[in-house]
Amino acid sequence: MHPFSIVTAGIFVAGYITARWDLNTRLYELAIFAWDHGVVTRTAKGFAVLSLFFFLFILPFERLASREVDLHPRAAAGGISAREQLRRRGSF
Repeated sequence: MHPFSIVTAGIFVAGYITARWDLNTRLYELAIFAWDHGVVTRTAKGFAVLSLFFFLFILPFERLASREVDLHPRAAAGGISAREQLRRRGSF
């Protein structure tokens, strides 16, 4: 390799390692900051509330809807397409 290329590659590698080290250090500091300010606890409480909301309100509606679909099925092959309806009416 050309000496200039070796120096350039060395600078790139050193910069990459430094940037990764700085990123890891900042991530570590952010985790400590979040723990000290109760972010983890608030996140867990929010997750619990949203899960409770889902299980109490959304899931029963989904069960009711799927039961109604099972009770009143639609024949998929019995209908005609919108294009065919327009053609039959002469609008297409």
